[in-house]
Amino acid sequence: MTNIYKKAYTEVLEILSHLPEEEYYKIPKEKIDFYKDHMDKTYIFKINPQLELSKQDISKQANAILISLFIDYFATDKQKKILKNLLYQNQERLEQDKRVIYNDNNIFKNKL
Repeated sequence: MTNIYKKAYTEVLEILSHLPEEEYYKIPKEKIDFYKDHMDKTYIFKINPQLELSKQDISKQANAILISLFIDYFATDKQKKILKNLLYQNQERLEQDKRVIYNDNNIFKNKL
């Protein structure tokens, strides 16, 4: 387990601790236990409950985990569809960028 993900699990647990109890218990205990077992116990992470989550300084990995939890346990069918479409579009954009960067015709342009 990489240190990056251990820290992300710590961040996720801190964020989840601010959920109302009925929301928190929508997440299976096994998932919560996994995060607790694999978190970085030396990493101190606190959020400001007065700020929106989007304004908090969280890692990309923690953000991805939270999105996954939202899709799996909280989102309506409509929200799931929208999020999956956004994630698909982002992935397509990344793949397109890779095709441009690693295009055989472009790789050696700067070398000539």
